[in-house]
Amino acid sequence: MSTPTYNQPPYPDQQSSPAPGKGLGIAAMVLGIVALVLAFIPVIAAVSFLLGPLAVILGIVAFIKRRGRGQGLAGIITGAIAVVVAIIGFVIASAFFSAVDEEMQNQDSATTEQTESSSEPEESAGAEPSESAAEEEPEAVEEEADRTEEDLAEEVEEEAPETSSGQDNALASAESYLSFSGFSRSGLVEQLEFEGYSTEEAEYAVENVDADWNEQAVRSAESYLEYSSFSLQGLIDQLVFEGYTQEQAEYGANQAY
Repeated sequence: MSTPTYNQPPYPDQQSSPAPGKGLGIAAMVLGIVALVLAFIPVIAAVSFLLGPLAVILGIVAFIKRRGRGQGLAGIITGAIAVVVAIIGFVIASAFFSAVDEEMQNQDSATTEQTESSSEPEESAGAEPSESAAEEEPEAVEEEADRTEEDLAEEVEEEAPETSSGQDNALASAESYLSFSGFSRSGLVEQLEFEGYSTEEAEYAVENVDADWNEQAVRSAESYLEYSSFSLQGLIDQLVFEGYTQEQAEYGANQAY
C-alpha cells in the first residue's frame, strides 16, 4: 500500500515592512555641517546659535526613532561643535573691541597731556615780540602796539585750525584699527561710522591718518589667503569688493599671492 500524501496549503507571501526613512538624520547632519561652517565666519557666526541647537534636537529625535541614527549622531556632534566655536568667536571679538576701547582711552589721555604741555610754550612765545619791539623802528613799534589780543588769537587760529574732540577720537580710533588689521579707505570710514562717529568725523580721520592704502591692500590680501583659497583674479575682486580701488587691489593681490 502506498502512503497517502497530504497537500499542505501554501503559506501566504510575507511582505517585509519598509525600512524607516533617514530624513531626520540627514536633516540633522546637514544643519550641523552648515552651522559649523558659518561659525567660522565672523559676520554671520550668530546664525550658528540657531542652526546648531536645531541640528542637535533633530539628531536626538532621529537617534531615538532610528531614522538615520548615524546621520543623527553626526548632526548632534557638528551642531554642538558649531555652538562652541561661535561662543569662542564672540568671546574673542569682545576682547578685541575691549582692547580697542582701552587703546582709544589711552590715546585720548596722551592727546590731552600734549595739548596742555604745548600751551605753555605758546604763552612764553607771546612775550617775545614785546621784548624785541624795543629794537624795531618807531613806526613798527606803534603798529605792534595797536594790535589787540583778539588779532593775535585770530592769527593763531588761522595757522593751526582747531579740531573737535570727536575728530581727535575718530583719528585715534582709525590709527588703532590700522594697527590690528588692513582696511581700505572706504572700509575704514564705514567702520568708524559703525562705531558711532559722524560721516564728517570719520572722513576727517581717514584723511589725516598716516596710511599707505597699497600696503593696506597687501595686508588684507595676506589675511584672506591665511583663511581661504583664492585665485589671483578672485582675490582682486574680493579686495575691490572691500572698497579698494582697482589699482590698489591688483597691487595687494600680486604682492601677497
